Amino acid sequence: MGRRKNKYTPKHFESSSGGGKFINQLGKEQPDTSSNIYESMLQSKQFKSLTNKQKILYVYCKSQYYGKRKPKHDYEKQGLYQEESYFYFNIQRALDYDLYTKSGHSDFYKDMKALEEKGFIKKIKSGKAHKEKNIYQFSGEWWARE
Repeated sequence: MGRRKNKYTPKHFESSSGGGKFINQLGKEQPDTSSNIYESMLQSKQFKSLTNKQKILYVYCKSQYYGKRKPKHDYEKQGLYQEESYFYFNIQRALDYDLYTKSGHSDFYKDMKALEEKGFIKKIKSGKAHKEKNIYQFSGEWWARE
């Protein structure tokens, strides 16, 4: 019989909800999740070469890893995108997070491209043609480029 892991309880300075649910800026209740970034990434040449906006964008991409709807649920019948490393992200999500403005959408695409070029993510499927969310995958290529 396996041991059950204790769920991490956020410190008082990490979460307003204690790790439960909170009301987001759109007025919807959602799970309060974390976005872990490890020290080896923070100190890597690739991460340091990103602009501050690109670093924050990566953190928001990482927030999609836990507690958000993943492509695997929508593509289960086709057997596509079943790994946890796949996630949805698009300009609308970035606008919801107040990272960019509608007139600054080209900056969003430029910054996502930089995350791809540095080996942090890979664009797997563009949703542009059908006005769907883009599908990305987290990548570990950043450390191989050190």
